[in-house]
Amino acid sequence: MHIRYFSEITLGHLKPQQGLSERYQRRAIDVTLAAKLTLTYGKYHLAMLHRQLAMSEERTTYRQAEQSAAMMNQMTIFHSSPADFMHTQEDSTDESIATYREFKWLVEEYADKHFVPSVVEEFCKRVYEDDDHFIFFKPFCNLYYSVYADALLLYQRGRIDYDTFCQEFQELSWMDGKRTPLDGKRLKMYIMSMREVVEAYKKLTC
Repeated sequence: MHIRYFSEITLGHLKPQQGLSERYQRRAIDVTLAAKLTLTYGKYHLAMLHRQLAMSEERTTYRQAEQSAAMMNQMTIFHSSPADFMHTQEDSTDESIATYREFKWLVEEYADKHFVPSVVEEFCKRVYEDDDHFIFFKPFCNLYYSVYADALLLYQRGRIDYDTFCQEFQELSWMDGKRTPLDGKRLKMYIMSMREVVEAYKKLTC
């Protein structure tokens, strides 16, 4: 099922290319920037969370891990085991280092005149430390928003077609595993988040 507000013409305007008006060219560049910032910030956020776990003195007991796994198995379609909730300091340290390397790799891979590595790193640091803004972006950057960002970049590069893009721009229910097209309210929330992200990044370039 296609999302009615994503026509092929609309999506065509999301690809930076010759022949687009200045308005659409600017929008296409901003969409690319928002997608890249979503994916890089997601890695940065995970790296910092693992770092916090590595530095924490609190340790999960096996009983607590059993309870967490049982609760997740009741709530979602994904199977969890106690081992999924048991992490040593060494595990967390290794995860933090590995994820930070992935972040650094993405930053260099995406670098261009609009996506400046030094500015991106400062952006990620500020967003991570900001508890008053980015209220949708931060919790969803490693969930739905990362899927949308991947789809947008792949579509722009011609790696996926219109139908595939529409299929990716959906939500997966953790309760029953069903995929449903993004509704207008959630799309508006997503667009607002992306605008906030791009504006915050641009302020750092001034």
